[in-house]
Amino acid sequence: MSLRENIAMVESGRIVGAFGRDRAVRVFRGVPYAAAPVGALRWRPPRPPARWDGLRPAKDFAPCCVQPPRPRGSISDFGVERDDEDCLYLNIWTAADEPEEKRPVMLWIHGGGFSYGSGALPLFDGEGLARRGIVLVTINYRLGPLGYLAHPELTGESAHGSSGNYGFLDQVEALRWVRDNIAAFGGDPGRVTIFGQSVGSSSVSCLLASPLAKGLFHRAICQSGGSVGPLGNPGGGSMQTLAVAEKRGVEFIAALGARSIDEMRHKSAREIQLPPPEAMSDPWKMTPANQRLRNSGWVIVDGHAIPASPFDIFDAGRQNDVPLLTGANSREGSTAPAPSTLPDFESFARSVYGDDMEELFDLYRVREAPQVSEAARLINGHRTFNWQNWTTLRMHARTAKSPAFGYYFNRPPPFPPGAVYVDNKTENLGAFHTAEIPYAFDHLAARDWPWTQTDRDLASVMSSCWVNFARAGDPNGAGAPKWPRFGGASTDVMLLGDFVGAGPMPDQDRLAFWDRFFGKQRHSA
Repeated sequence: MSLRENIAMVESGRIVGAFGRDRAVRVFRGVPYAAAPVGALRWRPPRPPARWDGLRPAKDFAPCCVQPPRPRGSISDFGVERDDEDCLYLNIWTAADEPEEKRPVMLWIHGGGFSYGSGALPLFDGEGLARRGIVLVTINYRLGPLGYLAHPELTGESAHGSSGNYGFLDQVEALRWVRDNIAAFGGDPGRVTIFGQSVGSSSVSCLLASPLAKGLFHRAICQSGGSVGPLGNPGGGSMQTLAVAEKRGVEFIAALGARSIDEMRHKSAREIQLPPPEAMSDPWKMTPANQRLRNSGWVIVDGHAIPASPFDIFDAGRQNDVPLLTGANSREGSTAPAPSTLPDFESFARSVYGDDMEELFDLYRVREAPQVSEAARLINGHRTFNWQNWTTLRMHARTAKSPAFGYYFNRPPPFPPGAVYVDNKTENLGAFHTAEIPYAFDHLAARDWPWTQTDRDLASVMSSCWVNFARAGDPNGAGAPKWPRFGGASTDVMLLGDFVGAGPMPDQDRLAFWDRFFGKQRHSA
């Protein structure tokens, strides 16, 4: 079946898509990769979608998972999306004319703290990558309590004695769907790259650690996130044991007035997913009771999907051995809430860092900072994101046979004059969390900002590197600067900003602090 007519045949039936901005790219939106996870299928592993007769339209995005509204005017605000518990859909961009073309495939996993997001945001428009020869896939997956609620009753229902990783299992199911169907869109099922940002990147690192995903992908890109923090550590890409996650699940359903999972399956998705406003307050002021109502969750070390801590899996070289490209941005924490006074930050830091607080404050020059909140945000960014990617890079380079490549993104995007996002003036944001996405997707038009030729050139270089990596497991090639393999003779990373070229990772003295801090936590657990 020719793609020229915008018709593709998948296992469940025939679909008809739409054209992109011209007829060079075909877009198939809202394609079901699993059955609706509703009713009796709530909090169960995904099932295959039902077959259909005739020609199913695939021209519009499907609803995303039910989720709280994004903060209005924030850097992540792209307007209101439709949401629904029936959310397991994916979207495909391809410039292939025939199914036999076997183009490299890239599957994008969105971020959003496992509470927000979808594969339909304008930031993730795949037309730029499709024009470069990629078959681009974006997915929705279950979020919040619908995606990550663990509970002893749910564990008892499971054939594997586990619960809580439903959103993660959705990602695995989407990869299975790609393996079985992507050839219909001109994609190569033997050349699939998974990539994601923030908790999308954390999900990628979990897929690297999961035996369920073995063979379903062949390269991996982690952008600003990982899952190699100590188990149970608050923040910083931490994961939970199944026992801890079950305890939180018991507290959560009790906070909603339910006595059993059966009662929870009769509650509306919105009641489960949308906590009251007081539970969405500033995390610096979060009370334990409100935390129980949030229960946004995280991927869980359940002994099945994730058999052990990803740190231990990488450390032992048991991860899925594929080429890895990973990195983070220079100002990852600049959009996050932070304490505004030194006494507030000292009180918080002493409770979290104990005897390590003085060294931390010296390294980050906290008491010299003109604004304590800026120092706090830099610390939060390094702890939560930069250290995760730096550690994943070093461990993969040490224990895997496949190559690893690192980057450091430090280009502040050109904000519109006078714009303000939440409580941060734009001139203080720098290369903020998510700033690299329009460059990697070669889609600066996702944001109506006064982009310069420097931005356009950087987008061309970055997207070329991402595409080269998807093609051959190496970012080097056409349109790319020389990017050294990390480890062995070279521990340089690619610096992506006004200067583009290889160089030492910045802030290694500060990142070494987090090695020591998390190492002590890991050994005391």
